Amino acid sequence: MIKRLENYSLNGTSFHGHYFMATKSDLEKVCGKVMYQDSDIKAKVQNEWEMATEDDIHFTIYDYKEYRHYDNDEMIEWHIGTENRFGSAKAYTALKRAFHLHPKVTYNI
Repeated sequence: MIKRLENYSLNGTSFHGHYFMATKSDLEKVCGKVMYQDSDIKAKVQNEWEMATEDDIHFTIYDYKEYRHYDNDEMIEWHIGTENRFGSAKAYTALKRAFHLHPKVTYNI
């Protein structure tokens, strides 16, 4: 399972090749409300979550360079940020499992 990192600030994470397609609404069902939000469409990241896997690998989920307003039910690309490729693969697997197990999400990433 995955958990939110409340009152924690992740530094040093970056993209290592893992991304997935989902809606913001479904991400909020699985990960909770957006943790960091920027309404400026010129911002590289407008929505972000800070999460951890059950074996304590910290990661971020974020929209990257959308540069536009999008609907919460629109399927877009989300990036996973971690410290390394190993963490990115573990985070992707944990997210995939969380989407699969969630009763209110009708598709898998």
